[in-house]
Amino acid sequence: MNRREPHRSPAPAARPALVIPEGPWCASTWQVIEPAGDRRRAAAPADLCSVDACDGERYWLGGPVVGTAVRRGLCYAHYFQWFRAGQPTDFTAWAAVDAKPIGRPRGRTRTLTVDFRTLPATAADEIRFVVATKIRRGDWTPNASLRRFLIVLIDTAATRITGSLTERTADDWVLLCRQSWPHTGCYETLCASYVRRFFRLLEGATDPDPWSADHWRWRDGFEFVLDATQSGSTHTAVDWATVPVPWLRAAVKDLARRQLTTAHLSWGTLTQWVRAIRQLGQYLTLNGEIPDPAAVTRPVFLDYLAWARRPDTPADPRLANTAAYLLETLHDTQIVPDLGSAVFLRRGENTHRKSRRPRPFPPDVIERVDTLIVDNPATDPTLRAMIATTRWAGCRISELVALPIDCVHHSDAGHWIEYWMPKTRSWRRFPIPDSLATVILDQQARVREIYGTDAEHLFPGARSSATAGRTQPWSASGLRHRLANLFTEHGITISTTTGEPISGGDVHRFRHTIATTLLNNGWTQQEVRDFLGHQSDTMTSTYARITDDTLARKAREFWDAASSGADSHPDVERLRARLVAALPNGFCTLPAAQRCEFRPNPCLDCSFHEPGGPTYLGSHIAHRDQLRRLTDAATERGDTEVAELNATMLDKVTKLIDEIGPTEQDQL
Repeated sequence: MNRREPHRSPAPAARPALVIPEGPWCASTWQVIEPAGDRRRAAAPADLCSVDACDGERYWLGGPVVGTAVRRGLCYAHYFQWFRAGQPTDFTAWAAVDAKPIGRPRGRTRTLTVDFRTLPATAADEIRFVVATKIRRGDWTPNASLRRFLIVLIDTAATRITGSLTERTADDWVLLCRQSWPHTGCYETLCASYVRRFFRLLEGATDPDPWSADHWRWRDGFEFVLDATQSGSTHTAVDWATVPVPWLRAAVKDLARRQLTTAHLSWGTLTQWVRAIRQLGQYLTLNGEIPDPAAVTRPVFLDYLAWARRPDTPADPRLANTAAYLLETLHDTQIVPDLGSAVFLRRGENTHRKSRRPRPFPPDVIERVDTLIVDNPATDPTLRAMIATTRWAGCRISELVALPIDCVHHSDAGHWIEYWMPKTRSWRRFPIPDSLATVILDQQARVREIYGTDAEHLFPGARSSATAGRTQPWSASGLRHRLANLFTEHGITISTTTGEPISGGDVHRFRHTIATTLLNNGWTQQEVRDFLGHQSDTMTSTYARITDDTLARKAREFWDAASSGADSHPDVERLRARLVAALPNGFCTLPAAQRCEFRPNPCLDCSFHEPGGPTYLGSHIAHRDQLRRLTDAATERGDTEVAELNATMLDKVTKLIDEIGPTEQDQL
């Protein structure tokens, strides 16, 4: 096969350097399990025992209750005095103040430690790097199982490597660690999984040339090569081996490398690329042969598009647009200069209209959510705060689960929430009522009390660790599942007004509810756009819908005003002035000074447009007559831009009618 090979960059000679986060693992020995004591119970040295005349360090947040106020906590000694005494209410009256509180318990000294000194420096740093990364992510917890695995791994590697753990494969380490496992069983459940996950991350972090592999994954791989803002869909692996055309696979891999390294591509878009060229490759190899780049021409691609649109094929025609973009980019960048065509798909040849229907929650559902969940003190306080926040703010679920703990600000105008929106890559700032501000501030205090002052997330998820003082956000699927169960528990499964089924997992419906509620209460579209953080008016008009009651009220107001005035009413004059261009089925109101490639009729400029012959001749004649009237009216009032716009389209429609042949009535 004679063709020009795509450009490839030379693979780097040295593997990436490992940056080890600070932590107790940086020492020469590490106990792994911290001294006894729960950090949820511990406090800063300034927080003392609530017992009078006791200056011991606070250990427990609970304690005896006096009236309606909960004591701020007891020291270690006084907590156990109170607990063993049956948790009396009047504790201070009999508490032994001279009990010598000892503060945070230290527990017994542990003899088993992870000793890095028996390993070469490179191997010790590799273990520190992997363990630190896993613990900071929340994948691993410093516990007895982790310590047991590390001790076995170090004992196994001490006599089997010269410098690095990567000298052997992960499968070799699974077998070798099995030989060193000191227990009679439980190896697969307690150690083997640690070994496999350990070396998967280590191989991904130390691979000198991850671009050459056919299997790309973000987690434990490209996260160490690319910027974190490009992560996108991080759980989706990219399998280039499924693309059946080798030259196409190599070329798109090269294009992906260039755009990923220059931050012009996200990981989620890359998965779409692979799906598109996989489907194109399946069509190109239907007859069992692999075509040369020169054989991939525009006619061949149009045949592929027709094949993708067939109902008897599992292909998705929407992927043809992505495939056309990739082929044209490969030709323009000279990665594959000998492609059969430079353009494979023109605008409008494979359009896919998106039909979005906003679905706000019915009023009866919102009322039950407020009564049974938000105002219910038995509801989990974190979930109450999350629902109350999205009830007012309409946050996207990805934004809600990752709200920073310091997102609330106060100014002379009141409280505001401000956070970064990954979808639009912009900041969102909006005011909140004092009632919601109180809920969020209470949530802040609760999180900092449990996870410490370094907590980062307002709503910590299940993977957060109070012991390590680290918070992790909820996963979107986890929150949907939890809210769906919460709605089911309270019987919010169907709307009594509309009869539609209701699920708490439809978190985005809160955003629809906010948009429609604001629009139906007098807010302008621009105000709703600023409040929701939309980038364009199109997004706001898509997600917001005027209710029938509001539409009827507005119509009645207009009818009453129109019946009492003449044709010279200013509203009527403004409406007439907006009719800039005539369309086959209405008018275009975009000002003539603004450019639009779709106006006034994109189909007449399309190479695939078929006038329809005598069947549609009447529609074309009506369109031509309307264009003539608008052109004459614009010429009379001296509006040259509108006159030129309609005159250009008038010429096209007139030529089209002449090609079909005018009827006798039109000739008269």
